Amino acid sequence: MRVLAGLVAVLAAAALAAGCLEGKADFSFNPDGSGKVVGELLFPSRAPWLQKRYAPKPADPNAPAEAPPSPEDEMQECVATIIKRSAGIEAWKDVSFQRAADGRVLFKGTAYFKDLSKVKFFPDDRTRISFGPDGTTALLLILNRSKLVTEPPKLARPMSSEDMNKHIKELRDRYQQTKSTVTTDLVGMKLDLVFRSPGTLEEARGLDQQGMTLAYTLDGGKVVQAMDSQMNDSTVLRQWVVAGKSLNVKELMNDRLFALKGEVWARWKGPAKPRFDYQAEMDAAKKAQPQMMLKLGLEKPRDAAPKPPPAPAPAKDTQPARKDAGPAKTPAPPKGAPNLPMPGAPPAIPTPLFPTL
Repeated sequence: MRVLAGLVAVLAAAALAAGCLEGKADFSFNPDGSGKVVGELLFPSRAPWLQKRYAPKPADPNAPAEAPPSPEDEMQECVATIIKRSAGIEAWKDVSFQRAADGRVLFKGTAYFKDLSKVKFFPDDRTRISFGPDGTTALLLILNRSKLVTEPPKLARPMSSEDMNKHIKELRDRYQQTKSTVTTDLVGMKLDLVFRSPGTLEEARGLDQQGMTLAYTLDGGKVVQAMDSQMNDSTVLRQWVVAGKSLNVKELMNDRLFALKGEVWARWKGPAKPRFDYQAEMDAAKKAQPQMMLKLGLEKPRDAAPKPPPAPAPAKDTQPARKDAGPAKTPAPPKGAPNLPMPGAPPAIPTPLFPTL
């Protein structure tokens, strides 16, 4: 299953593995960069990171038969994995998931983050959007900014036109051979992003202004078109060859993901007040999250610690109790025996009648 994991960082990774990905994400920011994202996502029920785990294994005659997981179990495991393994999220709230009418999974949730540039929604391994202070009185949102253009490196030795064309053709052939692993499912992806920031909007590039908010639509079909256009640009490929760059379709897609309109960023000027009390909302969500996870079946209840076994009762004395006979008496000597002191007793010394002078 593919979870919203909120939301944008996971989008590219989701598109790589399963198509028909649709959703929306609504971001609210505070002046210090903290924020929350409320979103929902529709995606296929089988998550790519579970396919390997549940792939059929070679038959082992000695191994017990293992029942395949139910769709509900898979769905719960995917949601739990994303929540537990996503980085930069301080708390989750209002998480829900269910099977949609078309068989896909509908995931909804709210995620709180202190710094969006540190957020990585599993299974993606990179951040996609950043937001925070720009100087002392401004706020900056960045989805994509142009990189500093430098002169391409020069070859150690000249390359003939024939060799250059050969390398360019190899890049294009490799792209055609491998792009289906990414672009087939990417075509069906569409996500609507909304950004709400405090302050007064000063300038925006590549974003659509809708009242007090900014919006961006991520269209997978247009991303594929942008990738095709780049591979058809001989000038770009010539620079790749000179720089010794190899083709990586996933990286190419990542580069084009937010670059459809060139630079995509916005800047607000202050003064700015917080849109919501981050600490209070986040603390409440964090406190309620364990119970939410248990209720959704995403966390198993912890078993109570086993009580130690009771100590064995002391063994009872089977001998009859004896009455206290008092202090032991010295046995009388037998008749006719000499009056000798008992062993261990001091000898009897007669007391003199007159003191010794």
